[in-house]
Amino acid sequence: MQANEKPTHARAQGLGARLGISSLRSRILIWMAVLALAPLVIMAYQGYHCAKQALVESEEAHLLSVIEARKARLETWLAEVKADSRFLAAAHCAQKDCSGMIGCADPGTPDDACNFLADLQQRSTSYEALLTFDLNWKPLSQANNGSKHAESLPPDFKAALSASETLMIVPPFLRNGGVAAYIGRPVFDADGNRKSYTVAVLNVSQAVDPILCDRTGLGKSGKIFLISREGRYLSAPPGAAYSLGGQSNLPAEFFSGESAVIEYKDARGVRVLGVSAAVPELDGIVVAEIDRDEAFGWLATLRTRAVLTGAITLGIVLLVAVSSAAGLSRPLRDLAEISRKIARGRHEERLGLLEGAEAQEVGAAFNQMLDELAASHRRLVHAASLAAVGELSSRIVHEMRNPLSSVKLNLQGLRAKVEGDPAYSELADIASNQVIRIERMLSDLLGYGKPLNLDLEETTFAAVAKDVIDTVRNDIEEKAVTVEIEDNLGDIGFVAEPELIRQALTNLVANAVQAAPQGGHVIMSAGAAPDDPEQVCISVIDNGPGIADHMKDKLFQPFSTTRDEGTGLGLANVKKIVEYHGGQVSAENRPDGGALFAMLLPLGGSNNERHPDN
Repeated sequence: MQANEKPTHARAQGLGARLGISSLRSRILIWMAVLALAPLVIMAYQGYHCAKQALVESEEAHLLSVIEARKARLETWLAEVKADSRFLAAAHCAQKDCSGMIGCADPGTPDDACNFLADLQQRSTSYEALLTFDLNWKPLSQANNGSKHAESLPPDFKAALSASETLMIVPPFLRNGGVAAYIGRPVFDADGNRKSYTVAVLNVSQAVDPILCDRTGLGKSGKIFLISREGRYLSAPPGAAYSLGGQSNLPAEFFSGESAVIEYKDARGVRVLGVSAAVPELDGIVVAEIDRDEAFGWLATLRTRAVLTGAITLGIVLLVAVSSAAGLSRPLRDLAEISRKIARGRHEERLGLLEGAEAQEVGAAFNQMLDELAASHRRLVHAASLAAVGELSSRIVHEMRNPLSSVKLNLQGLRAKVEGDPAYSELADIASNQVIRIERMLSDLLGYGKPLNLDLEETTFAAVAKDVIDTVRNDIEEKAVTVEIEDNLGDIGFVAEPELIRQALTNLVANAVQAAPQGGHVIMSAGAAPDDPEQVCISVIDNGPGIADHMKDKLFQPFSTTRDEGTGLGLANVKKIVEYHGGQVSAENRPDGGALFAMLLPLGGSNNERHPDN
């Protein structure tokens, strides 16, 4: 069988390899790596997503605060321009014709009131020109060569201002490589009659660019610019790839009012984050941008740290997995090695102490299984021996009974002839007794070799003990031995073949009475087994000389006896009966003298799998 098992095992391993079945150690490593990586990936993704969202919100708040600050500065500038316009409307230059005076269209006699326009323009760089007109749009006063601007005023602006009752600002427009805008106001006298107009030509680029080019809070790549409602650039930050007046490719959301942070590609084709804020008085939109790589630069550091942390964690997990896998697979390898040794015939091999409580439990169960198998093997061998002995003994008994009967009859006849001769009568008695002993030995041998058929029923120790005492009463009385019964079971019964248990216990008690001295003491007791409540222990104790050392190992073997008249099959039959009931029999010397014989029997009766002949 072993020779055939090796190719089968090899074929099984080859099949396992072809099917991709890995070892337990490999599977543990793979699963622990997967179980470690899965939460790491999930947590890393979640952390990255949350960090990105937090950065978006932070960048949105930052850009909005920056753009609001610039918008506030633009509104402050516009407020100053409006205030200048109101102040100009109240000046003499707007209230009367100052032709011929210094600072007016035609130089003449100095008039301090008309110098106001020149002073206002010198004080602010926002104005290309300051002019006043009468109701027919004839210049009344001007500053900084305002005549050319007076001639270039758009007719639609004049018409709109003529119909307006309040300040009016024309949306910015390209002019001479820059951006300009017109701001005008009608002037009314004390009676509320329209008297004249004030017009300022604003240099939007010169006023707005310093505000928008301020890089405070913009980092390295941040920029702010002004665009028209039509999407054309009205400012160009230094170094940016924008052309003044060029068409932008900004998201449509920017032109619908203030927006949240939007990611898009700028004029350079670089991905940026941007926000917008409307400036209604300039009919434009202020946009703040920052490169995405700079805004999310910390995410790269976070990714690096996450990858490094994941790699370290995975390494630790793999180390733990390798150690755990080795610890889990080592007992299985030991188990396989012991199994192979046992398969090669080394049945005495047993597993040593394994690591881990579970492995130790498996090892103990495996060793117990091996012990049970060994015991079953011994019982099978014993059963085979009994069968052989039974067959041989039945033939011997059959062949010897007839001659023994003839010898016995002849001895009885001879004894009758020599009855008057004491010497020959004694010899005849000795010969008759030996024939009787041989017959008893043959009967015991025949009984020992026969298999037992158990007729199980529930019985009690008290009932069995009473029958035993009645059976050996003559021996007890002959030696004046005191027999004490200790029944610790009471009404608790056990399942057995009563006659066979009575026979085994009778044999033990008879031996104890024979071993006890004249007037000795024998104790017959029963109770639950100390280590197994599912078994009953029946013991017999005497105060005799005990068991001789040379008899301890062969006490229950057939034909082993120290009595001249014994057959050597009594204790062997006891062992046979007990083992047929699924129990065990043992014997030992007591520390204070005498011997103790014990039978362990299951409460529920025999286990057929444990019968020697099964």
